[in-house]
Amino acid sequence: MPQVLGNSSSQEQAAVYYASESIVCIATFTIVFIIGIPGNGLVIWVAGLKMKRSVNTVWFLNLAVADIMCCLTLPFFIVHLALHEHWPYGWFLCKVIPSVIIFTMFASVFLLMAISIDRCLLVMKPVWCQNHRTVKFISLICSGIWMLAFLFCCPVFYYRETSTYDGKTECGYNSGVDDYIDDPVNVSVNVSVNELWDYSTYNGSYLWGDINEGNDSVPLASAVINITRAVFGFLLPFGIMAVCYALIVFRTHTNQFHKSRNRTLQTIVCVVAAFFICWAPYHVVGLLSVVPRLRTRLMESLILWDHLSTALAYANSCINPLLYVFVGRDFRAKVRQSVQRILESAFSEELTSSTLHRSQTSADKNLSSTL
Repeated sequence: MPQVLGNSSSQEQAAVYYASESIVCIATFTIVFIIGIPGNGLVIWVAGLKMKRSVNTVWFLNLAVADIMCCLTLPFFIVHLALHEHWPYGWFLCKVIPSVIIFTMFASVFLLMAISIDRCLLVMKPVWCQNHRTVKFISLICSGIWMLAFLFCCPVFYYRETSTYDGKTECGYNSGVDDYIDDPVNVSVNVSVNELWDYSTYNGSYLWGDINEGNDSVPLASAVINITRAVFGFLLPFGIMAVCYALIVFRTHTNQFHKSRNRTLQTIVCVVAAFFICWAPYHVVGLLSVVPRLRTRLMESLILWDHLSTALAYANSCINPLLYVFVGRDFRAKVRQSVQRILESAFSEELTSSTLHRSQTSADKNLSSTL
């Protein structure tokens, strides 16, 4: 990661970089909110109220709920950045709002992992899916996913605290008496640039390590939260997703009955890819921040990149509704359709050719035995 601020940079130059970064983040948050709220609201309306309940509508409905919950927190952070990271909402919302973000992140990635497994089983075990892949079963899985995501966001709620310094209230992680750092979303990266240059006057030196004395230690709570988030919220789920889609591709190329295009599968692959692109920088910054030597060398860059990676992660909340519209059939034909018809097409249940073939074979065998 390039050094945005070198050792020769002045505090005024740092403030300019930081101000530009904050403007970009505020603009991104505003755009995501404007697109994400009506977009995901429309998905919830169509998938939840207008369409017949199916496995696909249950998956996409839950994804939309996670995305719109994330979007609803954006006004709080827009004001937070506009006030130069002053936190005006008090102690309780300091715990709740960041927890909601991590809660929806885990819910989204667990849902995408479950959807990927579902699509893999639909291709590899179509007969089993016909017998067990029911709306009730998938709804129970989604309920379990929400509960699991809640458990993973509990450390965020526990360690979040407000701290007042020189008339400015900050919201960050506090894993000890003096072990505090300001950070709107990420775990151990984002401190104000104005305070960056004077460690003795800002929250002690425990969380970032005392650079002047060569102490590069990383607090255990910060390291555990960041590593757990990256492993269980990114690396492990995407490893499972990669295996699922590799199996789907393998079966597609070895079985002539899977040659037909599956519009729903295309949509899901694009949603997974978008999630990976949007959230990868966020987790990279988080992991770099818990490596003692790297966090010392790249601290200025990590601080400045934290907001940008967070903004990109937020952008994922408004992308999914756009993908539902643009992925699949020719876009010009979709322009002539109503929005409801477009979403219904994206969420429609499609049996694979293999499923149809096996069903027909089974029916033929039953007919032969009857005769």
